[in-house]
Amino acid sequence: MMNKKKFSFAFAALVVSLAAAGYVFAQAGAAQRKDDASGGQKSQCVECHRGLNPRLSTPVTDWESSVHAKGGRDCTTCHGGNASINDAKRSKGKENNFRGKPDKKEIAQFCGRDECHATAVGQFKRSPHFDTVKRTGEPACTSCHGKHNIQRSSINIIHESFCTNCHKAEYSRELVSSIKSTQKDIEYIESTIDFLEKRKADTRGIGDSLARIKHLFQQMVHVFSAEEIRFTRKIVETQTKTLIDDVELKTGVIRRLDYIYLFTVVFCFITTLAIAAYTLIMIRRRRRKLREE
Repeated sequence: MMNKKKFSFAFAALVVSLAAAGYVFAQAGAAQRKDDASGGQKSQCVECHRGLNPRLSTPVTDWESSVHAKGGRDCTTCHGGNASINDAKRSKGKENNFRGKPDKKEIAQFCGRDECHATAVGQFKRSPHFDTVKRTGEPACTSCHGKHNIQRSSINIIHESFCTNCHKAEYSRELVSSIKSTQKDIEYIESTIDFLEKRKADTRGIGDSLARIKHLFQQMVHVFSAEEIRFTRKIVETQTKTLIDDVELKTGVIRRLDYIYLFTVVFCFITTLAIAAYTLIMIRRRRRKLREE
């Protein structure tokens, strides 16, 4: 009985130790990912702001869940400064090209610098929204993509309720619905291409066609006028349908080959079993005959 108790205690201690080790490794991994976003060393901007009041620390937690953080882009990518200096005044000195919080009316230019999102902002400047931005500062890049918790372009960041602040509900619903439909088609094509690539199929032409469709889709979303959406959507729908037919044809061929392969394996297996059974029966008959003789 005593041995059983000792064993139970030892087992519980082992489980707790493994759980603690797992937690430590998970925390270390999270810390490593944050360090990777700062070129392998801790960002003093992040470390400093993390300990400040909520208004100044919230941008850090928001950034950590952003597409920028996942892509290894830290505070200095947008704001400049020197993240390796543990001194707020020196790290934000003129020699480090620090850029603070931009004015709402200047956010498009702030995000659209040559090394960043120049193409998207060029498209956005053709939008009727850009004239509104110049007057009021809204709706700018951050209205949909977020401020520090920057999210990748997708239908998930476009909310009908936000559009209805200025537009009629029916009009907003129609625009958002058309974008959702197009994105679903694009996601379907992407998943099918992934399947084809895993099966070592040739997807070069398909990949190029999808890139062109995605460019048109991004243009449609950033220009975001009724005329642009109606015009571009027709092109995107035509090209998407052609591409879907193409990928489904390739997928169909692969699946038929899978069925043929499966049928061949099953047929060979059954044939082997049949031959083995026949051989066994013949051996038994021969032994019986030999015993009778």
